[in-house]
Amino acid sequence: MDLEFTRGDTQVLRFQLKDAEDNLIELGEGDKLYFTVKQNENSEEALIQKQYPEDIEYSEGYYNFVLNSEDTSDLAYGSYQYDIELKSGDYVKTLGFGTITLTEEITHRGNE
Repeated sequence: MDLEFTRGDTQVLRFQLKDAEDNLIELGEGDKLYFTVKQNENSEEALIQKQYPEDIEYSEGYYNFVLNSEDTSDLAYGSYQYDIELKSGDYVKTLGFGTITLTEEITHRGNE
């Protein structure tokens, strides 16, 4: 899924995990879920990373996390690549990916 929003704005993101029979999946103890943003798919450096259970919360069937203003305010305008990856023991699965496009802002952090 592709996302587009103003650089430096706070974004609340939420999604569900479902199995092949469309049942909700709640991660167990020791499972990890990563939301990672990089310049592109060939980049080594993660520009933003949110992890479950530290930064990503589970509530009422949804995984929720916040991209704070400071997560994007120093990034250049343009497009970045992200993915959501599940790690459970030795099992690793990319659950989704897409593009985040940061659009121009008028009020910069220095103006606030």
